This record gives sequence, C-alpha cells and structure tokens, in this order.
Amino acid sequence: MNSCILKDPIDIYELTTIKTEYGTIQTSYNLKYHTRAYVRFNSENLTVSEGEVYFPINRTFIVRAYVPVVETDQIEYEGKRYKILSINKNKYYNDTEINTIIINT
Repeated sequence: MNSCILKDPIDIYELTTIKTEYGTIQTSYNLKYHTRAYVRFNSENLTVSEGEVYFPINRTFIVRAYVPVVETDQIEYEGKRYKILSINKNKYYNDTEINTIIINT
C-alpha cells in the first residue's frame, strides 16, 4: 500500500452497552482509535423510500491492516458519522477496505 495516500484523519468509535441498575440497556459510542485513511466517494443516488426522497452517501475508507475495526463500529469523518456495511481485508496490499453509509441524524 502506498502510505502517502493516507491523508484524511478519521476516528473509529466502538459500541458499548451498559445495563443500568433499573435493568435497561444503554448504548453509546466511545472513541476507540484515531488514524488516517484514504477516502473514496462511491455514490450519491436519488432514493425514494416511504414517500421520502433522500440521497444516501456511500464512502469507502482504506486503512492499514492493523487498525482494529469491526462491523459494529462507526467512523467519524469531517464531522459526520458513517455506519459500517462491510470490512474487506486485502492481504496483498496489507490494508483494510471499509464500506460505509452516512447516518442521517
């Protein structure tokens, strides 16, 4: 992998669940790892779902193979959160390709 293309800083947040004293489960995301990535813009297609028109934004983040990331994590890039759809490890280039979609908040 060409390390000079890893220019964009990203933060990886992990899902943590806590059971309260009343028996409810609280979920939150805490900072897990900070790294640099190569960000590739995939698509922005017009989608109509349940009478609502929106533009889903898909991005692919390429990071080093040693970055600890799992499917339940979220990625923050330029102030926006992205949900991980899939993680593909590439042993030839020693990197990890993470396919994501933006979380509409």
